[in-house]
Amino acid sequence: MKINKLLMIAALAVTVMGTTAGCGSSSKNNNNANTGATNNAGTNAGTNAGTNAGNNAAGGGGSKAITIKAKNFEFDQPEIRVKQGDKVTITLNNAEGFHGFAIPDYNVDIKENNGTATFTADKAGEHEFHCSVVCGAGHSKMVGKIIVE
Repeated sequence: MKINKLLMIAALAVTVMGTTAGCGSSSKNNNNANTGATNNAGTNAGTNAGTNAGNNAAGGGGSKAITIKAKNFEFDQPEIRVKQGDKVTITLNNAEGFHGFAIPDYNVDIKENNGTATFTADKAGEHEFHCSVVCGAGHSKMVGKIIVE
């Protein structure tokens, strides 16, 4: 009888830990066709809190490397600006918790820490990005926009 109670308590504890681990999992399953290389060398250079680097020619068509830092429950950059035609590589760094980073208009969905996605910013205007891993009570606040000029 005591063994059954102990097993039930252990099973309940495992279930609770699994559901409250917060912000999803660190699964390596990233079904994004837009993922690029995972070599992150040089992505932390620049003047915007060390997160943006790249050759951003006036007419676009350059390259831009951006590292997004995610924590509960915000991204360090709620707004990102790039030029139309730029090749943009985004790296997601989970500083706290487990998060994803999605830009639906560009079919980008990074779901792993230090995962990357590369796309060409060919659609002018504002495009929403959001956390794509349910991460708790503040999940819906994890939004921002990428502005393609």
